Amino acid sequence: MEFFGIITINPETFNVWSLRISMSLTTTIFLLGCFMAVRAFLYARGGDPAHLNKIKNQEMSPADGLAESVAKMLWSTARDEEQRGHGAPQAFLLDATRQVAENGYDGRYVNKIYMCANLLPPIGLWGTVAGMIVIFLYTGDPTNALNKGAIGTKLWSTFLALMYYVTLESICLFLTMHSRKSIDRGLSVKL
Repeated sequence: MEFFGIITINPETFNVWSLRISMSLTTTIFLLGCFMAVRAFLYARGGDPAHLNKIKNQEMSPADGLAESVAKMLWSTARDEEQRGHGAPQAFLLDATRQVAENGYDGRYVNKIYMCANLLPPIGLWGTVAGMIVIFLYTGDPTNALNKGAIGTKLWSTFLALMYYVTLESICLFLTMHSRKSIDRGLSVKL
């Protein structure tokens, strides 16, 4: 099969390679999303309230988990406001700290996992469509039993991408709930 007299494609090998490329790319993106999810889960590990109360007045460090960061952030903000002579209401401090922590966590982890998840369906669809185009152009008979089997094979790339998509979306929901519990632990420090 020739395209514009420039490119010649062997449909049999392109059919296999389009499926391989699509499935390899979706699997790689899925594994990348899972790796980021493990990092996010470990970062949002919970903290013991006694430990959080003990470390709340220390400087923030990159090794801190989410609950530790929230406790230190809340403590330092409350102390800064008191030193300036106009202490903010505790409800305001709690809400503002929660928003900063959620935005930071989402921007650092969850949004990237959502991006990986949202890339998967179009890539899977690309593998299916590319394979179907070659099948129809090569044989010219869409009712042929061989074509139906080939189309069924091509649909696997879309199916796999959609399964990966649903899995990553579910992981993101779990991570959001997990992070909220960790943030609540951090906000429970005594001011």
